[in-house]
Amino acid sequence: MKHIKKFQELGIIVLILLLNTYNLFGQEPSEVRKLAVESNHSSLLFSVPISNGITRITGKFNDYSITMMYDENDLSTTTIEAVIQVASIDTGIADRDQHLLSVDFFDATTYPTITFRSKTITPNEKGFVATGDFTMRGITKELAIPFVTTGKDGKNTFGFTARLTLNRMDHGVGSGFKHDSMENFLGEEIGVEIDFWTKKWKPRKLKE
Repeated sequence: MKHIKKFQELGIIVLILLLNTYNLFGQEPSEVRKLAVESNHSSLLFSVPISNGITRITGKFNDYSITMMYDENDLSTTTIEAVIQVASIDTGIADRDQHLLSVDFFDATTYPTITFRSKTITPNEKGFVATGDFTMRGITKELAIPFVTTGKDGKNTFGFTARLTLNRMDHGVGSGFKHDSMENFLGEEIGVEIDFWTKKWKPRKLKE
């Protein structure tokens, strides 16, 4: 009888382990994968209202990396890290880009990167919100980025899109800038549009 009881106890332990590995709906066990944004098919855009909102200018960053420790079965455990190279800013006008890189705005020599590191990902009524530390021009503040998933193709390709607004003054970007002839020429609220898809992460090869 003791052997039978031990066998039953062993069976219960095995069953518990199986239930922890596979959920009751037959899903596969969670597999956390490191993914990276495929920059050739992604975009990181921004827009700035000018002339008291009469019009706006748009731009983008061309050099950035976004990596994810991604769990498809539980997105709340996913982590996101983004690094943007400020020097890659592109508004289509070279002189304006150089001004944006100067101490009047981003001061790219002193603060060459913009970063975001998520702390939590939570669902909302439309998709998800990634909340974490956002650092720009050396100032770190908590930022909530709402995003939605747009689809998947295979095991490592997932699409995401995000729309949000930043206040540049929170990070001292252009806080001392004054236009020659128009007050409040440059808007404070910056629109941000992020669209990307992922690929399996691979370490960069070092240049010889």
